[in-house]
Amino acid sequence: MTSILIRSIQFLLSISILIVIHELGHFILAQIFKVRVEKFFLFFDPWFSIFKKKIGHTIYGIGWLPLGGYIKISGMMINDKNGSDKNTYQVKDWEFRSKSAIKRLLIISGGIIFNILLSIFIFTCLLFKYGETYLPTKNVKYGIEVDSLGKEIGLRNGDKILFVNNKYVPYFNEIPKAIIFGNSVTVDRMGKIINLSLSNKKRFFFDKKKLSFFIKPRVPPIINYVIKNSEAEKYGLKNNDEILAINSELILFSDQLKDFLLKYKNENIFMSINRSGKFIQKKVFINSKGILGIYLKNFMDLDYIFLFEKKNYSFFESIPHGIKKAWNVLKNQIFFLKNIFHIETKAYKQIGSFFSMAKEFPSKWNWDIFLTLTATLSIWLAFLNLFPIPSLDGGYILFIVIEMITKKKINEEIIERCTIFGFIVISLIMMFIVIWDIFKVFIF
Repeated sequence: MTSILIRSIQFLLSISILIVIHELGHFILAQIFKVRVEKFFLFFDPWFSIFKKKIGHTIYGIGWLPLGGYIKISGMMINDKNGSDKNTYQVKDWEFRSKSAIKRLLIISGGIIFNILLSIFIFTCLLFKYGETYLPTKNVKYGIEVDSLGKEIGLRNGDKILFVNNKYVPYFNEIPKAIIFGNSVTVDRMGKIINLSLSNKKRFFFDKKKLSFFIKPRVPPIINYVIKNSEAEKYGLKNNDEILAINSELILFSDQLKDFLLKYKNENIFMSINRSGKFIQKKVFINSKGILGIYLKNFMDLDYIFLFEKKNYSFFESIPHGIKKAWNVLKNQIFFLKNIFHIETKAYKQIGSFFSMAKEFPSKWNWDIFLTLTATLSIWLAFLNLFPIPSLDGGYILFIVIEMITKKKINEEIIERCTIFGFIVISLIMMFIVIWDIFKVFIF
């Protein structure tokens, strides 16, 4: 329950930041062009609000329904005329409709602009603080370890990836994305060069309950830490022990150890260990699940085996890299969105509501992960709001662009009706996604 609460708090804080920043973008642009904002609300407030206070012309508040937020801009809709007859009503100079098309376009685009800037700012700060650490592909000396997905697309433990789409990928962290986007991968399998076609295997990337890394560098079986009260602790295994053999069968890599533990379920084994240069042998019982109670080191823990490259940036150097990172995140999201409409890829299985988003946050508070996910959601929110659907920012932008091209104002009643229709459509889509998110747990 504690982990659920921590995830929920992180998610709620993240979307609150995104909502406030988005609406602040509209608000600031409205203030710059001297347009009044009547309301500025975090979350929706049907029937009542948790908090509200009027300052100047604006009521600031917090609603009780955490599905978004809004600002109410004076004179934006046809019914914002305080009961006056639409034929005799005189537009005030502080109303939205009194401003030129370019000013209205900027006000409506403010939320999108600010979400983009927030994403870039967060990525820039993270890069400035931590830099970037890369593992060159040439330094993945033992080849790769693959999960069930990697095996389904034709990869095998120990493969050394040479090319993706006939191109050399210099850094290992870029290889999974290159494979997902690519149509072929060339590997060295025990000295034999093999070319694997990926064109008919795209569905495998999405046909899972959760997307995961399907390849990682192959590593020796070295214990990172022993779980308390586990079989491993009971039999005297310790952190940093390197497992060399089981029953005199040599073990070189972590994936081999996992196979051996499953092979010897419900049996006693003799485990040969290298402990700080000392050779030790332990008699160990493997339970019915093949679980020993240890976590093995991954390649990031083994910088004395793998040679990493570290890039540090000054703050100003971080800015273009922050922009690039935000752009790459957006490209990945667009790629996923495109695949949703191709049924054969089964990407629709990965569609999720705020329940799925909340599960992406860690069970223990981690500011770096929190900020990275917030930056990712921010650029995604900006992109979604660009969709030319009435009631979204993109819908209003579309109407204004049409007006700028035709030099004629669109009838306000048409805009209002389209907005109401768009709101209904968006609400139905959101309801469907929430229901789908709940039931897909039982379907797949």
